[in-house]
Amino acid sequence: MSFLFRPCNFEMDYDAYVKFLVKHQGELNLPYPFAVKFSFISSPLLFGKGLLVFSEDPYQIVGAFGFVYGTGAGEYEDRHICQVETAFLLPAYRSSSLFAKTLLFLVKEIKAGNPDVETIQFWAAADCGGLEGIISRMRHIPSSKQLPVNDLVCHQAPFRDVHLFAERFENRFRDAFE
Repeated sequence: MSFLFRPCNFEMDYDAYVKFLVKHQGELNLPYPFAVKFSFISSPLLFGKGLLVFSEDPYQIVGAFGFVYGTGAGEYEDRHICQVETAFLLPAYRSSSLFAKTLLFLVKEIKAGNPDVETIQFWAAADCGGLEGIISRMRHIPSSKQLPVNDLVCHQAPFRDVHLFAERFENRFRDAFE
């Protein structure tokens, strides 16, 4: 199966990104009321970048990802940190090869938008809330760490290590990329 990746650059992209994630907000594993979830969904369009994943047959959105440069706690001035706010693929499309493609696209977009990023991080519920696959992969990245805060865990890794990890995945799934 072939996939297309597109950064949100136009109003139609922003619209599609928000509609897709709002439609699936109950599946995002964000342990917050809708108003707070919506801030996580929309903040990448203001402080970073939203990304869409399309299947080619049928042509439809199957995933969306969003990240910000900086953190809310640092008033988005700590731009050396890239925080992934949203990451969602429809369950029928989740696979190691699509994870690899998506991670590589995400890394390239992060670097293109801010070459000074040093750390990439995301937050998840302490009980993982269905994110076991991503979290177990994150733990394979050298020098990644998990920082518990109340009922959440901040998963962090040096950006260069995430980039190398994505490239290794690309090599492993080279046939799936072509």
